Amino acid sequence: MIIWRILLPLLLFSMQYMLYRRTKRWLQETRPNDKRYLTMARALFIVFNVAALYAMIQRPDLNESPGWFVYGGLYPYFIWHGATFFIGLIVTLTSLVKLPFKGVFWLVKRTRKNQFAQLQANPAYQRFNESRRTFLRRSMYGLTAVSFGGSAYGLTVDKSDCEITEAEFPIQNLPEALDGFTIALIADIHSSIYMMRPEMEEYARLVNSLGADLIVVNGDFVNSTVEEVYPFAEAFGRLSAPYGIFGVMGNHEFYTTDPERVAREVNDCGIILLRDEKILVQRNGGQFYLIGVDDIGRSTSASVKLDVAIGQAPLPIPRILLCHRPYYLPQAARRNIDLMLSGHTHGGQVVLGRFGETVIAPASLVSRYVWGAYREGNAQMYVSRGIGTVGLPIRINCPPEITKITLRSTFARG
Repeated sequence: MIIWRILLPLLLFSMQYMLYRRTKRWLQETRPNDKRYLTMARALFIVFNVAALYAMIQRPDLNESPGWFVYGGLYPYFIWHGATFFIGLIVTLTSLVKLPFKGVFWLVKRTRKNQFAQLQANPAYQRFNESRRTFLRRSMYGLTAVSFGGSAYGLTVDKSDCEITEAEFPIQNLPEALDGFTIALIADIHSSIYMMRPEMEEYARLVNSLGADLIVVNGDFVNSTVEEVYPFAEAFGRLSAPYGIFGVMGNHEFYTTDPERVAREVNDCGIILLRDEKILVQRNGGQFYLIGVDDIGRSTSASVKLDVAIGQAPLPIPRILLCHRPYYLPQAARRNIDLMLSGHTHGGQVVLGRFGETVIAPASLVSRYVWGAYREGNAQMYVSRGIGTVGLPIRINCPPEITKITLRSTFARG
């Protein structure tokens, strides 16, 4: 956690400085006699980066911010940093691709000066070079427009357009009495200024409308402060299901100053937290274990937490695991977990595309499990895109998700 708090600001401000230098150079080349544009660009970089530095150091509580400040201050702030992040990422990747070609170009220029000077004097080369510069300039215009437009869209549209998805999982040895048993999965709420009580109440209404037998809330109830749990509890205290509402703690609960207080409020609102423990779910004589673990911060503790949670499970019945992070599917598979339900990744939050199980997103660099269904041996897993956001409150090509999961008995299928 401490390492990320150092690396992320360094990455952010390094990228901002690189973009500022490029913007300054471009303005000096294209508008050498008009200093207003350079002054405006410099002011924007200073304002938004000073604001970012203040937010990182002071970590202000913005939950009670008035509407004018949200729309007039915070929205432009996040659109700026979302757009400049995408621009910086594309520029960096492009520079890396160009690096070997620039090396060859530099070597030719150094070793064959006369031939290179003649080439530069050739009208055909000059026309080509001018057309190349025009293409790059227009490409940068397009990239800037798409980045700022995409950030605004992801902040105001795609973030609020929730998708109800359905998934079926055949469970080995699931009793016929439980064939068709349904579980509503919602994850990563991140109660905050960008996920306020009215919005959460609507999500709770959507979950209830699925009519699921059981509801699970898979962690990250809050974003960073204890106080954020109260609007969460008021909104999600409305959840109702005949076989109960259960949840597990996510990593953001442990980022607060008092995770135990968060846990108490969540329990008091009617969501039964499974904290390294299990319960027996029964319907018409059919049974399965529902197992839950607190957020697993380190892979070394995964085995310990899973073993504690499973404990003595003498009944030869299916096991369904609630685990906030999806990284531990292999460990779950070794413990005969039939189905694991996770979140944490937000589906990538910003997604460029998907091919089969491979999601093209920055989150793919951290985990191969980003969203959707996965399998490891006999263990299956579903990773929810969740409904909230973290970092930048932006979703692109990755709308919020509530999932209705149906369990199917292999006996019933014949």
